[in-house]
Amino acid sequence: MNKLDLIVVGAGPAGILAAGRAAEKSAKVLLLEKMPQAGRKLLITGKGRCNVTNDAEIGKFLKYVKPNGRFLRQAFSEYYSKDILHLLNRYGVETSLERGGRYFPVSNQSSDILNALKKWLNDLNVDIVCKQKVEQLIVENKEIKGVIANGKKFFSDKVILATGGKSYPATGSTGDGYRLSKDIGHSIVRDRPALVAVETAGDIARKLQGLNLKNVKASV
Repeated sequence: MNKLDLIVVGAGPAGILAAGRAAEKSAKVLLLEKMPQAGRKLLITGKGRCNVTNDAEIGKFLKYVKPNGRFLRQAFSEYYSKDILHLLNRYGVETSLERGGRYFPVSNQSSDILNALKKWLNDLNVDIVCKQKVEQLIVENKEIKGVIANGKKFFSDKVILATGGKSYPATGSTGDGYRLSKDIGHSIVRDRPALVAVETAGDIARKLQGLNLKNVKASV
């Protein structure tokens, strides 16, 4: 394969947006995903409805980003919530503003969000290759040169890791980005659980399927 302008590792929401924006700037982009399909975790967000974004102003939003929200101010000034809503609208996805400043697709189907983003990438000629597990970053003389996925080399002097955390292994979030970064010398802050799935013993979870509760506190 000829040298690429950019390789993005991970075809979740972050990877898709990164690849698309680079392609809009005329970059030749390859998007690699280790799972059989892109956006698997996106499909289960918001209880399958996909809470796309929030209507909070940048200053307020940054207060919820820890430990240093100011790090994202420049990025948000270039691309923020209204931009993603405009993009989705261009591809036929209507959104509605709900309680807590949250935006959802009017259809209540997260698949509509993913399909719109994939159409966007297709229009921009971004190559998405699934079932490609990135095993190693290629570094020469302290400079990135590409990646090795499934034993094959892909070359680019720019690589974005958008592999997510370790919260949901079934969707591909197994901490690959931490390992790849550590392998080339980066220091990794110890990861801690945050919003994660709860596993229960017995059949109580199955019996509770279909039960919806709002504003409920639970003690463990």
